[in-house]
Amino acid sequence: MAIASVRRALLQAGSRVRGALLGALVVTSLWGVPALAGDTAWLRRADPVRIMAFGDSITAGVGADGADVGGGGYRGELERLLAADGYHYVMTGGRSDYSARVAMRAHEGHPGYVLRSYASAPAPQLYGAVVHKALGTYDPDIILLMAGTNDLLRLTRRVPGYTLAGVAESMNALLGQIFTEKPNVDVIVAGVVASPYISTCVVERFDGAAGSQCGGKQIENLRTLVARYAARGFHIVYASGMETAVPRDEVHFPDGIHPCGPGGYAAVARVWLRAIEDETAAPNQSVARSLP
Repeated sequence: MAIASVRRALLQAGSRVRGALLGALVVTSLWGVPALAGDTAWLRRADPVRIMAFGDSITAGVGADGADVGGGGYRGELERLLAADGYHYVMTGGRSDYSARVAMRAHEGHPGYVLRSYASAPAPQLYGAVVHKALGTYDPDIILLMAGTNDLLRLTRRVPGYTLAGVAESMNALLGQIFTEKPNVDVIVAGVVASPYISTCVVERFDGAAGSQCGGKQIENLRTLVARYAARGFHIVYASGMETAVPRDEVHFPDGIHPCGPGGYAAVARVWLRAIEDETAAPNQSVARSLP
């Protein structure tokens, strides 16, 4: 039986406990799983895996001012890079928009969605029903998670309720739900790109950029969240470099939000590829997995 099939069977067994765990919104209250063995890689290039791109409009591949140019954003370029690198995979998800020119159109990019909605500025949210349906229906082996831009845009506009600490807690809630629903799924978390409509320091502090000179009190951020979940034994890593991958100018961000200018989405795809390669075993190296 293929590795991915075995893992799906294990995940189905693990999902029976999710009802009791879905309310766990902080890392300290998540259930434990056996620690992974060292720095063992997650996959081999020959392993058939299901990859879900999960996030907001940048994951969907939206063009300037909401345009649908059909290229799938970073997903189209990532598909080409993965195929050239010898990976065996399919993209999975419940959406196919913004992808007319992409071979594998499935994704979970939701334009305009925040991580978690506040009553002060109600908006469609990823946390909750969207995560539940995506994981339960489309059964990913690997999730590429990049979200939070819409939350940070609200923070920039000083919408009540939106703070850096609050947005980080919303991401924590989202990750908690993902690992409650599918405890052994592999998650690669990337920081948000440095959209010009969001201040550099907000992006760096949310992403947890190494060497940030922005100062201020140390807060929970994507890097610290990833480290906390990884310490509990979950398959999660941080994709370094997203906040600096795309030059912060109007050429690469024509509408100030989406990296849809020349080379912008391609640069995002290269960050994802490096992160996937970092979790890929060398030839002839075994791949060990922990069981729920």
